[in-house]
Amino acid sequence: MNKDDVKKMSPNEFRQLARTGEWSTKTAGLCPGYVQSNLAVVPKEYAFDFFLFCYRNWQACSLIDVTEPGDPHPKLVAPEADLRTDLPRYRVFKDGELIDQPTDVTEYWRDDMVAFLIGCSWGFEGAMKAAKVQFRTLGDFTTNIPLVPAGPFSGYMAVSMRLFKSSHDAVRAVQISSRYTPEHGAPVYIGEPEDIGITDIYNADLYPHENVHPREKNEIAMFWGCGITPQLTAINAKLPIMLSHLGGHMLITDKLADELAVL
Repeated sequence: MNKDDVKKMSPNEFRQLARTGEWSTKTAGLCPGYVQSNLAVVPKEYAFDFFLFCYRNWQACSLIDVTEPGDPHPKLVAPEADLRTDLPRYRVFKDGELIDQPTDVTEYWRDDMVAFLIGCSWGFEGAMKAAKVQFRTLGDFTTNIPLVPAGPFSGYMAVSMRLFKSSHDAVRAVQISSRYTPEHGAPVYIGEPEDIGITDIYNADLYPHENVHPREKNEIAMFWGCGITPQLTAINAKLPIMLSHLGGHMLITDKLADELAVL
């Protein structure tokens, strides 16, 4: 399937491709303008603590939908979607260990599973490009920024990093992204990556970008909370089971980013 053809599809059409296994790679650039979502699925007994964790750390875990126990359909953002099959690729954790990265998690789904859909900062990138903000993305990184714990969930924030051409571009980025709170809102840090524990900006440890060239002299580094954060907490919490997306392999929802933005 040609990527240019897939870009023209509606979210529902794309999800059918993922459901049948015809698309199992990254979703960046697909269905422009629509919200893409990170996924975290936990057993019901941990769901309140996880909800509280997301509330306390909303810039990394900005919720856009939560399902009823056992229900794989996110009724607020994509009621026809099936969270067991409609992402291109998943990750499965047991007791904090990664055991599988399948294209379908039906065999792991249980009647007590609660799914949390977490916004993605790709949602505001389209608005920044439309405003001719000059930037480039370097990838997703672990940091030393502590998260506010809740129940068994704790750890450090994951972030996405972007470099901006000028101070004007950086200011516009703050203004624009602040409107998109369901997609992580404003940056959590502006400054040198070493200050938040990132030692090598050219080799992102969570989700690297290709063709990263050296940082230019006046580029301004800015960092946003990242929806991969829940996967890091799963390792710390050692839940008996947790399902998630593979980085960059997102659920494409029926909601436009501008529908969820603050006017």
